[in-house]
Amino acid sequence: MRYAVATLIALLVLPMAFNQAVGGKAPKVAIISNDADMPTAQFIGEILTNSSMEYEIMGPSDFKEALKNYEVILILGGPKAYDGVGNISSSYIPPQNATALIQEPRTFLVSVFKGGRDIVVLAGHTRRETLEASAFFFKDRTLLGITRLWIKAGYEIALSNGSFAIYYVERYNYNKEKRIYQPIPWGTDEWRVLGQIEENGTTLYNVTRTRTYMYLGVNYTTVEINLLDHLGRPHFCRTVQFIDDKVNVSIEKCPEPGRANPKEPLVFIAFKMESVDNRTTWRIGGKDIPRSIVHPVGKRYVKGTLVIKYALKYPDWKMAVSGFTVEYVNPAIPFGGIVVSVDNEIVEGEPVTREVEKLYAFRP
Repeated sequence: MRYAVATLIALLVLPMAFNQAVGGKAPKVAIISNDADMPTAQFIGEILTNSSMEYEIMGPSDFKEALKNYEVILILGGPKAYDGVGNISSSYIPPQNATALIQEPRTFLVSVFKGGRDIVVLAGHTRRETLEASAFFFKDRTLLGITRLWIKAGYEIALSNGSFAIYYVERYNYNKEKRIYQPIPWGTDEWRVLGQIEENGTTLYNVTRTRTYMYLGVNYTTVEINLLDHLGRPHFCRTVQFIDDKVNVSIEKCPEPGRANPKEPLVFIAFKMESVDNRTTWRIGGKDIPRSIVHPVGKRYVKGTLVIKYALKYPDWKMAVSGFTVEYVNPAIPFGGIVVSVDNEIVEGEPVTREVEKLYAFRP
């Protein structure tokens, strides 16, 4: 298996015509901000400028114009934001999140509306958390990948030739005799920077993700090879699946920008909350889960902060997908900051854990 994977990776150092995924027309971007959040608007503008994207900072009174003329609209501020921003953002924030954002300190919300336009609300309990929400959105491949900004805009990545992150994966199966869901060892999920390549004066990071698991005695391994620029934007992508050392599927294509195109309007939510004083847990499905964790990684201990992700229908705010993801994140962890990730499904009204990824080792 290792020989086959090593051969595949070695192919990337040979001259080839790269798939210039960052090419093509960039979307028109509007940033809706009041004066109080103008530093955050300028921070986002700097990200877009570094990505060679044009944008315009507009006031809340210009929102209707933005709806007509811009494909991506970023709204800064929650339901209590000044100068009418709150009236706009409230339309794209689930009521329960709006309440929590106001009442709970050290929280932020990223709300991505997918309809005729991509409308992204970046809101915090205070202006400080609004700024944090903005950085989180541009660094999170899942959230950014939902929008037309994917592949076009990027955030400066902090990687070196030795960067890696390794996760152990458990899945939960239902034990009919005990009538409980039990974890079973499943496999590994490994991210690595395997070197750098120069192409037309641009330095590209060779970032490889290898996922391996055993099922019924069969070894399944999926290798994703990505050449990323300094903003994390892919220039070349290849995915190869091996079954017992033999190539089963090989795809050479990067995900399309704004690849989420639902038939009906959906809103994708990421809500972050930290432990503050006696506010140390958050209740989900009748269970109290910690807002912050300290996770052992070898001889080190890494703090992770709670982020809950899910999708809702618009405008009735009903669950679009029967499940949600709980993540504990830390920006010091490379390749997305994940410390622990838990995928859950709603079964007969109760949340059931299906898969857990836990950080085993890393190097920034």
